[in-house]
Amino acid sequence: SDHLEEQHILRKQEQIKDTIAGNYHVRSISLPSISRPTTLSIKELNKLKSWEASISTSTPGSICNGLSGLEDLYKHVDDLLNLKLFHEVLSHHQNGKSHDELLEESVRLLDVCSISRDTMLRLKEQVQSLQSALRRRKGDSSIESSVANYFCLRKKMKDAKKLVASLKQMDNKFGASPLLDQDHQLSDVIQ
Repeated sequence: SDHLEEQHILRKQEQIKDTIAGNYHVRSISLPSISRPTTLSIKELNKLKSWEASISTSTPGSICNGLSGLEDLYKHVDDLLNLKLFHEVLSHHQNGKSHDELLEESVRLLDVCSISRDTMLRLKEQVQSLQSALRRRKGDSSIESSVANYFCLRKKMKDAKKLVASLKQMDNKFGASPLLDQDHQLSDVIQ
């Protein structure tokens, strides 16, 4: 009997819906959240964090691919910074300190990415030059200079590794920001 009552109620609801739809033109659209694609893209690009953990064992090619991923991340962050929601959350924050910190760290991240990418490209060129010199084996001086250039760039890679450590510090710094407690979506994006 309960089952019959439920079916009767469901039929009545359908009849009411049909009556309303017949008498009134109802228009409905669903719009996705404006920031949703950006949030999803940035979450997808957070895979770069796993790349960061394996940087010491990566090949120059995979590191260049990771740096290209960082470039994509910056495009998405730029989209995020243009969202109205982002500006509203920042304007509700008591002081402009967090906004200034975000901008300062953003510039710092751009510097780190640029230096790392340039260093990796030079390292890749030096490896190719060294391989070429070893194949030729005509003059020991060309091999010696290629090896010296390679070791010089290896030292620069250590500096780039220090820059990556500073990126981790940035990540930890913004992971504990009170600004992130105000909006969970913003928190996901910034982290």
